[in-house]
Amino acid sequence: MYRNEDEEEILSDIIMGEAVMVLLKADAAISSAALVRQLQSMAAAEKDLSRQRACRRAIAEVRNYQSPERHHDTQEIRDRDNVTHLFTSEGPSDGSKKH
Repeated sequence: MYRNEDEEEILSDIIMGEAVMVLLKADAAISSAALVRQLQSMAAAEKDLSRQRACRRAIAEVRNYQSPERHHDTQEIRDRDNVTHLFTSEGPSDGSKKH
């Protein structure tokens, strides 16, 4: 059992790293949304209560980082058929990778 705040924070960081590694091994897109989904999946499958708390703490940390005040770059481009295409710094909304 983790007795103090520092140990819980360390475990939360470790769990977040594990979630990132799962995404990398799956060759999945790395984004805040994908990380939250992976952490939620890990929390649901976790039996150890301290690791469940660490997953929830990591999710809260990622969500706090996603605050609405963050600046998002969006470029609007019209093609020759007058169709508007929006490009954002966040990448595809479905989490896919287009190279």
